[in-house]
Amino acid sequence: MGRSPRKDLLAGLTVAVVALPLALGFGISSGAGAEAGLATAVVAGALAAVFGGSNLQVSGPTGAMTVVLVPIVHRYGADGVLTVGLLAGLVLVALALARAGRWMAYVPVPVVEGFTVGIAGVIALQQVPGALGVPKPGGDNPAAVAARAAGAFLDAPHWAAPGLALGTAAVMLVGARLRPAVPFSLLAVVAATLLARFADLPVATIGHLPAGLPAPSFGFFEAADVP
Repeated sequence: MGRSPRKDLLAGLTVAVVALPLALGFGISSGAGAEAGLATAVVAGALAAVFGGSNLQVSGPTGAMTVVLVPIVHRYGADGVLTVGLLAGLVLVALALARAGRWMAYVPVPVVEGFTVGIAGVIALQQVPGALGVPKPGGDNPAAVAARAAGAFLDAPHWAAPGLALGTAAVMLVGARLRPAVPFSLLAVVAATLLARFADLPVATIGHLPAGLPAPSFGFFEAADVP
C-alpha cells in the first residue's frame, strides 16, 4: 500500500464494485437474502485481508457455495448456514496444517473447469423459477424443479419477469463488451430493483407512497410503515 497507494485503492474499488452485485445475487439465490450476502462479503473480505498470507489477494463471494447452501437454508435456515460455515472453516484449517494444497497441482485443468461449468449450470437451473416469475416448486433436484417451473409458466404465461431477467442479462453482457470499465453489473441490479419496486405505481405517485404501504427492510433494521 505504501509503494503504490493509488493503484491499490483503484484495484480495491474495482473489486468492490464487482463483488457487490455478486454478493447480493448469491445471497438471494442461496435463500439467505441479499442482506446476508452483503454482510458476508464485507466481513469475509476484511478477515481475509487481515489474516491472509498473501499481499496480492482478492476475496469475494463464490458461486460454488450457493449450490451447497440452497438445500441447507431450505431445511435448517440461517442457523444451519452458520454451522456449515464453522465446520468448513475447521476443515480448511486442518487441510492447511496438513499442507494439502500442494496436491492441487496434480488436479488436471479440465477437471477444475468442468467443476466450474457444472456449478454454473446448477445455479442457472436454480434461478429458473425466479426468472419466470412463478413460485418455486418443491424438490431437491434443480433440473426437475426448473422443468416444473417452466411447465407452470407455460400454463399461465406472463412476460414481465422473463422480460426483466433477459433485460438485466442483456445490459450486463452487452455493456461489459462495449465499456468494460463501467460496472454494468451493479447498474443493472440497481435498475432492475427500482423497476420491480415501482413498476406497479404511476409515475406521479413516486415519492408520495400510499398510506399503509410496508417499507422495505434494510439489513438488521426494520423500517416502520410509511405514514
